[in-house]
Amino acid sequence: MLRLLIAAQHYEDLRVERVLAISRVFLALMSLAAWLLRLGTAAPRYQLGLIFLLAYLVASVALLLRIELGGSPGRKFAIGAQISDVAWPAVLCLWFETPGSVFFSLFLFAIIAAAFRWGFGETLATALVSAALLLFQALMLRQAPQLFPHWHLASVASSRLLLRCVFLLMAGTLVGFLAETEKQLRSEIFLSNHLLSLARIGSKFSVALQNVVAELGRVFHGDSAYEVVAQSSTGRAFKWEIPELERSSIGMQELSPADKKQELLAGYPHTFYMRRGRNEHCSIIALDEEGRRLDAAQTKGLPMPLADLHSVLVVGHEMGTDWHGRFVLRNARLGRHRERELRFAQTVLRQVAPALYSVYLFRAFRSRAEATERARVARELHDTAVQSLISIEMQMDVLRRSGIDSTTAAEVGRIQGLLQQEVLNLRELMQSMRPVDIGPHQFLDFVAGLVERFSRDTGIAVRFISELQEITLPASTCREMARVVQESLVNIRKHSGAQSAVVRFGSQNGSLKLVINDDGRGFPFSGRFSLGDLDSHRYGPTVIKERVRAVGGNMVIESTPGHGSKLEITIPKKGFESYGY
Repeated sequence: MLRLLIAAQHYEDLRVERVLAISRVFLALMSLAAWLLRLGTAAPRYQLGLIFLLAYLVASVALLLRIELGGSPGRKFAIGAQISDVAWPAVLCLWFETPGSVFFSLFLFAIIAAAFRWGFGETLATALVSAALLLFQALMLRQAPQLFPHWHLASVASSRLLLRCVFLLMAGTLVGFLAETEKQLRSEIFLSNHLLSLARIGSKFSVALQNVVAELGRVFHGDSAYEVVAQSSTGRAFKWEIPELERSSIGMQELSPADKKQELLAGYPHTFYMRRGRNEHCSIIALDEEGRRLDAAQTKGLPMPLADLHSVLVVGHEMGTDWHGRFVLRNARLGRHRERELRFAQTVLRQVAPALYSVYLFRAFRSRAEATERARVARELHDTAVQSLISIEMQMDVLRRSGIDSTTAAEVGRIQGLLQQEVLNLRELMQSMRPVDIGPHQFLDFVAGLVERFSRDTGIAVRFISELQEITLPASTCREMARVVQESLVNIRKHSGAQSAVVRFGSQNGSLKLVINDDGRGFPFSGRFSLGDLDSHRYGPTVIKERVRAVGGNMVIESTPGHGSKLEITIPKKGFESYGY
């Protein structure tokens, strides 16, 4: 069975060992008190038993001090303490067996300690070892009078010995089962709370999803994982994928309508675990939306949904009323209780999915609020600062033409030019602050209007040429590319000194291509540089590089100082790549 180790909490081992150490000291004191109150016992054996119990008490106190002073104990300490807990009652029962002996109860403490530390397997193993020690001692006692005539070993009746062995095995089985169930429940609660903590409000949605998917992948020992979600109202679907769980880097892409059905595994059960066996035969355990197991007739004939996999774990879930999706873990490994673990995975995602949806809604609402505030500030700038600057510039023009001397007229003209430049800067700032809410159908018209308005405001002759009638990029990529064009035009006005420029949009080798060239002074460097070269040399506009990288594109800058520059951006069409959601 899959064991979710609650020991992943660093404080848990220390807490467990401290409780056991205190209990061990208390048990040693009670055993010593019971031995001191015993009457009618031969003096030599009574004194020897007192020495053994005092030694047991000293050893128990030493273990407690080791924990209190030595910090968090490791696995070796736990194993050593467990061996000690079994060895002491074995020695005491060998030497001091009496009617109603208190030493046999120490075996029960060893069994409880194993259950407290670990689970069913270790607890049952402790019970078996304890019973085996009792049987071994019985064999020794039969040979002791001949081999060791001067030793005074205790003896026990065969019926009592057998009863004690059976009792130890029953206690180990029952306590181990209860401990395993309790630990599993605590671990499941801990994992659910941990996953919910990863989906914190305010986190970036892709980061929260990455953390949750990676953690689930590690719990079920998968190689890689991905999450597919679809929006019912719009029909759009997105896929977030972690190629390697150890690295936990996530990439997002919007799925085309043709890929949506395949990625959502249409026709497969809501939740299932499929494993490839011999002769390519696949066994499957499946659950419906309510967690009920589907019979074999309902899953018969389903092939492995993903090629070249040994196994796959798929869990369906809903995110709000508009989103539904699947969590897919490649080469997952479940234990013997696969149905229980599959139901647990379904329950966890049912709890975590609404939290992730809340993160998504929070990010969406915050982005909308920020866009609204930026639009309000842009309107305020237009109605106040821009209008005031234009009015001042007009007054300066009137003053310059009023017949003042040439020196003053030149200074007024210079100030008038500065005012014109500031008006342009404010308009560009307002344009960048306004939210760009466009999709693939509005993209070309938006860029054409942007270029026309820029050419009219600045006097730089800019042409927009499109070789395409329509594009199929997702809305997020369209917004980023519109900002790239906007930022490029601003850079041309501020830094290039160009008289003309061309913005061209087309396709090449299955990719969309945006080219912006001008006849200005160019960049300070000379040559042709790719995006990697620009990063390594720290060349090129940082904002544009970040936007190109955000949509999974590539960028090349060709510059000849004094003779202009060319910016080439390519965006893959296949798969609608888009990262950094």
